[in-house]
Amino acid sequence: MGFASGSVSFRRYFVSGRQVPTLADQALLDKVSEHVLKQTELGVPEELEYGFSGGRHVLDNHISFEHNVFADCICFAMRIDTNRVPGELKKAYQIMEEETVAAGNPSGFISKNQKKDVKETVRSKIDEDLRSGKYRRSKLVPILWDLPNRMIYTPASGATSEKLLELFDRAFGVELEPLSAGSQALRIMEAAGKRRDYEDWRPTRFVVGPGGESQQPEYPWIAKGPQPKDFLGNEFMLWLWHEADGRTGIIPTEQVDDVTVFLDKSLELDCAYGESGKDTLRGSGPGRMPEARDALKSGKLPRKAGIMLEAQRQNYAFTFACEPLALGSAVLPEVEEADTPRTLFEERIALLRDLCAAIDALFASFLKLRGGGWESQVTTIRKWINQTAKTIAA
Repeated sequence: MGFASGSVSFRRYFVSGRQVPTLADQALLDKVSEHVLKQTELGVPEELEYGFSGGRHVLDNHISFEHNVFADCICFAMRIDTNRVPGELKKAYQIMEEETVAAGNPSGFISKNQKKDVKETVRSKIDEDLRSGKYRRSKLVPILWDLPNRMIYTPASGATSEKLLELFDRAFGVELEPLSAGSQALRIMEAAGKRRDYEDWRPTRFVVGPGGESQQPEYPWIAKGPQPKDFLGNEFMLWLWHEADGRTGIIPTEQVDDVTVFLDKSLELDCAYGESGKDTLRGSGPGRMPEARDALKSGKLPRKAGIMLEAQRQNYAFTFACEPLALGSAVLPEVEEADTPRTLFEERIALLRDLCAAIDALFASFLKLRGGGWESQVTTIRKWINQTAKTIAA
């Protein structure tokens, strides 16, 4: 399964609704089983089909406590099948049939009525190919459902995310809310009774824009997205960067004590003013590269970064996407004592929860600062940006 071994990539979805399951019982497993995707046995399959899967392999239709329930979580998958004959092959069928029919005509040309017949013949060939499963392409999207915390972990995004939301609504009558910097900030600030502060937040200007001091950052990638406060993810990442490279990298939090952060391997930046383009840097300590500091000076902000993180005496490495708070290729600590595969998986689930708790604690610390004393912090970050720029110039 996708979360049982190796590195993991995921974003989180909060589960909401009137009757959200909080326990992995037989009734819940039965609902998953009812919506398992099975191949069409009769007729021509749809071009796109999707449903649940046991998750161990693409043909796994069996849902059980033994294979899918671990600790207080249920692990399964969404299977997506694409049934599509390649366009070039369709074209070849068409030409070959037309040539065959035309060869039997004295004129050597095909008539309009014969063209209609050819289309039907080609359609029959295509349907036959689809029924045979010859061009069926299947993929699995792993799902880890943390039931007591109402949280889904999955790499689903974009169009795949839309299918996931529809399938959960149909199967369980629940809604999935994609967590992002903006939506997570709203949840934290509402819990603290500070929703009005959240609503008043606007993007921070860290450097003078290309159009002068009066120009405010636009965050063009946020304008195209569903959550207008997702710019908080970019500011969060810049704050982490400053704490890691401008200070000690050791950040106190209220939830999980101190968390140590270091930028490593990769850094992607984009212009908050929509004018100077993007930069992608790779190497050891990319945040300390001259190109990274030049990018900040020109108005760029981080959108994705490689991070090494230490929390609760455990070390993690992953790629962090700022706006969706998504993790890519996350390497969890080795589990040293695990007698069975089940024990190993359940230990990995605990580590995954701890990692997300550390990220959430860091984000909460950032939001607390954002809600009080932010101007002082911005002044410090601006000085850090200018100092590094001067160092480069020297």
